[in-house]
Amino acid sequence: MDTQVGLELCTAGSAETLTVKGQCRIVPGTLVIHSPVFPMLELSRSADFSSVMLQDDIGKIYSLISQNLSSPQDIYAITPFLHLSDAQQQHFLQRADEIAAKEQKLTTLHHPLQHNILTTVITLLKQETIMEHSFLFSEQLLQDNTPPSHKRQVLMTFLLSLNQEYKQHRTVQYYAEMQALSPRHFADIVKRESGYTPMEWINMVTINQAKNLLRQPNVLVKQVADELGFPEQFTFRKYFKVHTGMSPTEYQNRR
Repeated sequence: MDTQVGLELCTAGSAETLTVKGQCRIVPGTLVIHSPVFPMLELSRSADFSSVMLQDDIGKIYSLISQNLSSPQDIYAITPFLHLSDAQQQHFLQRADEIAAKEQKLTTLHHPLQHNILTTVITLLKQETIMEHSFLFSEQLLQDNTPPSHKRQVLMTFLLSLNQEYKQHRTVQYYAEMQALSPRHFADIVKRESGYTPMEWINMVTINQAKNLLRQPNVLVKQVADELGFPEQFTFRKYFKVHTGMSPTEYQNRR
């Protein structure tokens, strides 16, 4: 399961999310950009929540999205939520339908040349659509030039690093050392700036990603455990139950 990056348009229901800028409510018409560049945590979603997702392997387009967003100030200026007009929503949904139709046709092709050509077309359509809408997000850079405080930069750097390295590193000391801070001082800053301790963030991000993976059709718990860097399936099951009150299999069945 490759790491994905892309866009999600809410079409019904609502969801509550948490970003470096605070809590945000997703409603129909809200477009969300998913990328390690923009740390985000889903807190809850309504039972009738539905959305259209357009995503691709991060290795193919991550550099296109992130190459000009390398500084904390750039990250701070952008909120990864945007409400689209009716026309913009229609355009996004039409493009998503077009891509889905081509992906369906791809399953019927047997000749390698045809398969490779259509795969390339699908990839280019995804990249074009993602970059078209990423341009709308980039306009926020022109509206907010206020530099973040040092403490805010500590929080942003932590969340960016966490979203990129949570599979390998889930200790407060690791992220504190990255910024040459003592674990206690680092934890004080993160708690004061976000309302959550570093360990709470680490657990929330890990569980959030676990839930995202468990929502995928036909995924095995062992696959999720491996993807998240747990040494064995039992360890992941125990971790998930401690933080959610249910086992991964129970979570899948409830979904």
